[in-house]
Amino acid sequence: MSADPGDAGHAAQAALRDITERHRRLQMIIDGTAAGTWEWNVQSGQMWVNERWAQIVGHTREELAPITPETFFRLVHPDDLAQSNALLREHLEGRSPHYDSVCRMRHKAGHWIWVQDRGRVYEWDAQGRPVWMAGAHADVTDLQNARQDAANMRQRLQAVVDASDEVAVIATDVDGVVNLFNTGAQRLLGYLPEEVIGRVNPGLFHDPDEMMAYLQPQADADGRVPTVFEALTAHAAQGTWSHQWTFVRKDGEHRQVRLSISPLNCGGGRRIGYVGMAVDITPLLEIREQAYVAAEKFAGAFSSAALGMALVSLEGRWMDVNDALCGILGYTRAELLEIDFQTLTHPEDLNADLALLGDLLAGRRDHYHMDKRYLGKRGNIVWGRLSVSLVRSEHGEPLHFVSQIQDVTAQRQSSQQLRESELRTRVTLDAVADMVLTLDLQGLIQYANAAAIRALAGEGAGPLAGGQIQDVMELTTEYAPRSPLDIAVLLDPESNAVDLHSDLLLSVGAQLLPVDVTRAWLRGEDGQFSGAVWVIRDVTQQRARQREARHLAEVDPLTELSNRRGFEAHLQQAITRVARTGQSASLMFIDLDNFKPVNDSHGHLAGDAMLWAVANVLRHGVRDSDIVARLGGDEFAVILAGCSLKRARRIASDLLQSIRGLTIPWDLQRLSVGASIGIAAIGGGMSVDDAVAAADAQCYRAKALGKNTVQVESPGMNGLDGLDGGDTSEGGEG
Repeated sequence: MSADPGDAGHAAQAALRDITERHRRLQMIIDGTAAGTWEWNVQSGQMWVNERWAQIVGHTREELAPITPETFFRLVHPDDLAQSNALLREHLEGRSPHYDSVCRMRHKAGHWIWVQDRGRVYEWDAQGRPVWMAGAHADVTDLQNARQDAANMRQRLQAVVDASDEVAVIATDVDGVVNLFNTGAQRLLGYLPEEVIGRVNPGLFHDPDEMMAYLQPQADADGRVPTVFEALTAHAAQGTWSHQWTFVRKDGEHRQVRLSISPLNCGGGRRIGYVGMAVDITPLLEIREQAYVAAEKFAGAFSSAALGMALVSLEGRWMDVNDALCGILGYTRAELLEIDFQTLTHPEDLNADLALLGDLLAGRRDHYHMDKRYLGKRGNIVWGRLSVSLVRSEHGEPLHFVSQIQDVTAQRQSSQQLRESELRTRVTLDAVADMVLTLDLQGLIQYANAAAIRALAGEGAGPLAGGQIQDVMELTTEYAPRSPLDIAVLLDPESNAVDLHSDLLLSVGAQLLPVDVTRAWLRGEDGQFSGAVWVIRDVTQQRARQREARHLAEVDPLTELSNRRGFEAHLQQAITRVARTGQSASLMFIDLDNFKPVNDSHGHLAGDAMLWAVANVLRHGVRDSDIVARLGGDEFAVILAGCSLKRARRIASDLLQSIRGLTIPWDLQRLSVGASIGIAAIGGGMSVDDAVAAADAQCYRAKALGKNTVQVESPGMNGLDGLDGGDTSEGGEG
């Protein structure tokens, strides 16, 4: 039975209509996805794109015509082209099932957009070579930006976690596998992250015996003991839980820690893991133990000491006394606790004692010693060698005094005992590393210990006693190393010349040695000052550490210029120098113009690069002796020592021109800024705030007059009026 030709024709027409309809529906689906589509004849180079493909990059098809592979190459970012071509070759050579590339393409408006380009070969020739390939473009800029933001956030979070090296941070998934192990955890436990992350359960870090004792009571009816992770996270299921544990380091050392465990939930509230934060409290516990032992030792020494010992309130009442003190003074313990030390002190010695107590409370000394007379119960005079120190709380508030009283009545009556005591003292002083000198008030050396002889006269030299102190040593200061301090002033009990200096230098030959000098005054039988004991300590290393700490605290880490703290210290020095010498000095305030658009349009990295470049211009545009500082944000200041306002204006004009001509490359652009500069004189009677306000007022004036100008304070106007600063064409000098 043969088929009717008419029926076959109808079937073909129906099939064609079906194909056409499916093609129409497919095109509608593609249009609904807002995807750009393309077809490419690999062998002939012929290429076709739909209108949406052109719209994604801001064009019409007519604007891009003729459309060839070169059109794509021309629009793709140069840094992404090589990778895209490599992925295309991989697919054309049959090494990947499809071509999939995410790259940047230049939009007609000039900016870059992210595009995901996907496609595959759908027709080959007889030799199996690709002929036709088709694919689609999609604008994924928002997705890429979101991914970049997420990556940046992860990096910032990781940096914060790693910066917390005093706290161990360990995070796990819900099964207890470690997925975060910061530098604090490395420091505490001794493991590297690669030894832990993805490999172990945090139960590894706990002391096994301690955990077994903790877990055993939690066994269920079948005798199953929960794991460390199960037990600890059960406590933290609803919120943070803290407890003290013993951690075992990789090297086997045990450390006491305070561990806080918190749950981690995703945005939808699903539990995704836990985070533990551990603080090493071993040193704290050791300090507490030492404090307890010290307290026990003190209590034992207090009660059994041969010396009289007392705890005295700030008002002078005896709070506690030992048996030795009761024996020295002849009173019972109950009787002493009813009276104060003032009542038992000889009237002629009371004022000196109270003055020293005042120094102790004011922090002018750490302790004091004196010989004083007490009134014994039998009416007798008891000479006591008193040593007093002040006990303070951990916050520095005074609590009470600790007094040690040695009965020296017999020693005062026996010159032999006094000589023996002096000999013991000399032997002790010769054993210490500090230089110790005893002088009369005219500077005659009465005693010098071995360390003083070695430092001032040289190894193996004879005694210095009998010589004048000014002949063997010279004290000066770091601030004025060529100006020796007057020895006569240093020997005056009423002078605080030494106490005013924290930067003393001892001149030893050609060497200047950083030292601290402590003076204690000696009194004669009549109670008058008769001499002094100087203790001189080498503080070379301490000064070096202090200088390093000051440098770190006073330098801006971005520009390596002085920060605001360092600037204010230098400004105070400049004010003091002007007051002392009468020499001119000027203060320049610089506020960048149009800096905010750099930050807003190109990001903070571009802003930081611009700040660094401007800092270099300022640094190289003035003398090495001038101080350049970044006060914060885009504000700078320059302290010009020995510089008049007229000269400062010329320097500012040169700096302004240099900043105007400064450009930095960034994202195929060159970025630039301007500056508004205000200048004021530094006066010897000013405060730091006064000088800053004067220069800032001129800078504000420069801003108000249209920016990119220099405004200078009128002489004698205290910054309230300014010279015409619009003309900045004068040559600068620096």
